[in-house]
Amino acid sequence: MNFKTLSVAAPFVLSLVLPLSAVANDRLVMKNGDTITGEISKIVDDEVWIDPGYADEFAVDIAEVVSVHTDQPFEIELPNEEIVNGQIELTDAGEQVVIIDGTARPVSLADIARAEEPEPYYDWSATVNFNATDNSGNTDSYNTLLYGAGMFKHGDHRHTGDLTFAREEIDGNQTKDQDLLNYNYNWLFADPWYMGGSFTYERDPVRELDHRYTAGLIFGRDIFDTSSRFLSISIGLGYSDEEIGGVSTSGSVGLWKLNYTQAMWSGIDFFHNDSVTYQFYDNNNTIIKTNTGFMFDLWGDLYANLSFRYDYETEPAPGVENYDSTLAVGLGYDF
Repeated sequence: MNFKTLSVAAPFVLSLVLPLSAVANDRLVMKNGDTITGEISKIVDDEVWIDPGYADEFAVDIAEVVSVHTDQPFEIELPNEEIVNGQIELTDAGEQVVIIDGTARPVSLADIARAEEPEPYYDWSATVNFNATDNSGNTDSYNTLLYGAGMFKHGDHRHTGDLTFAREEIDGNQTKDQDLLNYNYNWLFADPWYMGGSFTYERDPVRELDHRYTAGLIFGRDIFDTSSRFLSISIGLGYSDEEIGGVSTSGSVGLWKLNYTQAMWSGIDFFHNDSVTYQFYDNNNTIIKTNTGFMFDLWGDLYANLSFRYDYETEPAPGVENYDSTLAVGLGYDF
């Protein structure tokens, strides 16, 4: 026997075998008697995703699965949208359980709405939408709406922001020239409760709004934060400085904000965002902004969107309407 050849070949053989064994710790037992080993990545939409190591990752209908065993913890969504962190295991008696802080809790696979790896310490997302219309004939009009939003999270700290550029022209007259920036910082000190700060900047010379700066301290709660639904509400107090028609005013304000998204059907999401600012000075103006609509998945991260924006002020500048509405259809992309 050539021991030199064997000693050289052994590390090569182990390099092939060990990666396969490393991913073969999780296990699915199927109703037809088959056992699939590999690395389970998630359970979503009534499917278990597993990477067997010898082929690409694939999904298995959870209704065809008898039992699941995982070696790593997951963030698991149970009935009533309860979120727990634990491993999905099978006891010696054949009972399916979730191990939470060392304690076994019986669970049915049908009760697992979602199971994914715990959120990373760092997380981010971004999206951009573009809408445009061009009409000619009895009335010539042109409008564009560019909207971008993003989120960055590190640990218990969450930063969100959005930016809007809206332009509108009718028969050669500009009827909208709005720039709007929103930024929010949330410290999730007792998840789902948070506190933090907010900042808003807006201008629209067409409405004689030269500028409006608003900064405040907020306190809020994530009512829902699941794979299919998100709802967050916050209230706060702040300070605002604005110039309308060349007249500057400033003072304290009350703040309200709501963000809601809901997966309606496969590939279709509903969203609604609104904010209210009440000025405790001058004419006690109340400023309301809403954005409501649907997003339709098209291909990959590309989607179509339909949105209706409605802005309202109880005390607008003299000669200016107290409301402004925009119905927009366009395309968006998630990063």
